This record gives sequence, C-alpha cells and structure tokens, in this order.
Amino acid sequence: MSDVCCFTELLILQGDLLPEGNTIPTSMYEAKKTLCALGLSYEKMHACPNDCILYRKEYEDSTNCPTCGISRWKEGKDSILKEGVPAKVVWYFPPISRFKRMFQSHETAKSLTWHAARKSIDGQMSHPADSPSWKLLDDKWPEFGNEPRNLRLALSSDGFNPHSSLSSRYSCWPVILVTYNLPPWLCMKRKFMMLTLLISGPKQPGNDIDVYLEPLIDDLKSLWVRIRGVYDAHNGEYFTLRAGLMWTTNDFPAYGNLSGCVVKGYKACPICGDDTPSHRLKNGHKICYIWHRKWLPINHLYRRQRAAFNGKPEYGIPPMPYTGEEVLHMVENGDRVCWKKKSIFFDLEYWKYLPVRHALDVMHIEKNV
Repeated sequence: MSDVCCFTELLILQGDLLPEGNTIPTSMYEAKKTLCALGLSYEKMHACPNDCILYRKEYEDSTNCPTCGISRWKEGKDSILKEGVPAKVVWYFPPISRFKRMFQSHETAKSLTWHAARKSIDGQMSHPADSPSWKLLDDKWPEFGNEPRNLRLALSSDGFNPHSSLSSRYSCWPVILVTYNLPPWLCMKRKFMMLTLLISGPKQPGNDIDVYLEPLIDDLKSLWVRIRGVYDAHNGEYFTLRAGLMWTTNDFPAYGNLSGCVVKGYKACPICGDDTPSHRLKNGHKICYIWHRKWLPINHLYRRQRAAFNGKPEYGIPPMPYTGEEVLHMVENGDRVCWKKKSIFFDLEYWKYLPVRHALDVMHIEKNV
C-alpha cells in the first residue's frame, strides 16, 4: 500500500473515532488543500548530488549539472537513469507567508512588539534587544527601527542522523529561523521555531551549504526591502513588514560552513585569524591552542602560572575581532589562509555592518567546558 493510501486510511479512522460533524479531512488531497490555505506549503527543489547547484531559475529545465556534468536523475539498476526521479531533493518551506500568519493571531501579534514596551535600564544584556546588533539596525536604518513590528531573526543549522542506527552515515540538515521580537519565554518555544530548509542526503553539505541557502537568502532580501499588505490583528490594520537577520547560531563545525572561516588547523580561531597562536604536539601530532590566557584580566592569577600551562607567563592582550567589512575585503581579495569562501550571507545588504554575524550556541560551549 502506498504512503498516500496509508495516510488517507489513517484520516478516515480518526474521523470515525471523533464525534459526528467533525471537520477532519477524509483524504490526503483534502488535508493538503487545508495546509496550502494556511500558508504551510513547501517546495521540492531538485539538487545536484555533488552540491553544485539547485535546479531553479536559469537551471530549472536542465537535465545535467552545468558544473560537474552529472545527471539530474537518479540511477537505477545497471546504471539506467530513472527519468523524472531526482537524484537529490531539498525541501524548502517559504517563511514569508508564515510571518504574515503570525500577525493574524491577536496574542502573537501583541507579543511580537513586546520588546518595544520593555525598558531595560539595568545596563545588563538579558535579551537580544539589548545587543549592539539590534541597536545598529535601529540606528543605521531608522525607518526599520521605528517600526517595532519589523522582525529580527536568527538562523540555526546543524546536521543529525535521522535513523536510530548510529552506523548509518545518512545526514539530515534542518535550517531554522528564530524570531527575537518575542519575549524570552516564547521565542524558543517549538511552535515559534520556523523550519525553512531540510537538506537530506548520504553526506552533509559542508561548505556547499550556500547552494541550498539561495532560496532563503532571496526571501530574506525581499523581507529586508518590504512586504506590503500584512494584517496586524492586534491593532486591526495593515502595515508594511520588514525583517533582518542578526546572526547565525551553531556549533563550531557548522560555524565554519556558514561563515566560510577555517575552524581547524593552525589558523582555526575566527578572532585571531592569521595571528592564531597554535602548537603541534610532538607525540600526539595534534594541534593545540594554549595561549588563550590573554583573554583573562591583566592581573589574573593564571597569567603568571607556568607549570600548569606551557611553562611561560602570559602578558599578551586579546586581539580585536574582524569587522564584517574587513572580512569581506579579505575574501574578495583572495585571502585563503583563514577563509574558505565568501559566505552567501554577504549578499544581504546589511550583513557586513553587523558587529556579530556568527555565534556559538551555549549547549556546545557548556558541554566542552
């Protein structure tokens, strides 16, 4: 029995168990019509198995990858191509319609302007609204900052094994958007964490993840310009919506894939760059970084300890992080020592001005420490 028939039979069973007069869909077709009306549709995009391109825009009708030449279609037995069966598929869930729907809920629309009514006077950072990135968007683009309903977003992505067998090498990469306009007790709730991309395949996308982010970046560009005719149920009016991506939050390997920064080897520190102090262990043949004491206060006890560290005191000062404009200049001028690529996020007009563009998530930092 096909998946469609199984799902239809399940819907019929649920309908029989519920009281008479229930409106549960009786077929998969009816269920899909309901989801599309709610703006929960998705797009299945064909991709090159070697992560070269997505078959969209100018490549929509192509049958072979223009970069590597491999077929768009899946190979069956005896290397016979199955016409119409894609070799790799990516699921894209457009976020704009879902942002519109958030404002159609009275309570959610009210919560999305929570940050504007909140006044922080203690000088401490308790919400992203206190961050320099938030304030930069307000100050550099006043038209954006003056509308409290404009959205501030964060992006997170990581790979996981969807199968219970740990021996399976199959990889699945979800890409999730988080809305920071909401108060802290809501913005990390599951219902407000918005899945936008699902990248699956026998191997992880790695540095080629930019290929799969193209449709999302296009929508983020549209959100930065403006989306007209969004209805605010709380205020009972239509307004023009804009949104900006403030940073990404990942573990360190995904940090490297999204930012284009080298995260292993002799130059693995995104802050130190070319001046990363590294040392290769003679017997272990691994690279270690033991000059991290320079980030401690200048009079800290550990700075003067020798035996517990590398046998030397530490009197250095921490380097200043690179600005986005400095990073963009380096990658455009072919600096391949610390950078593997130019990140697709630099296609966003405001990205190079943000003081923090990529961040490490607390879970991995706490676990490693």
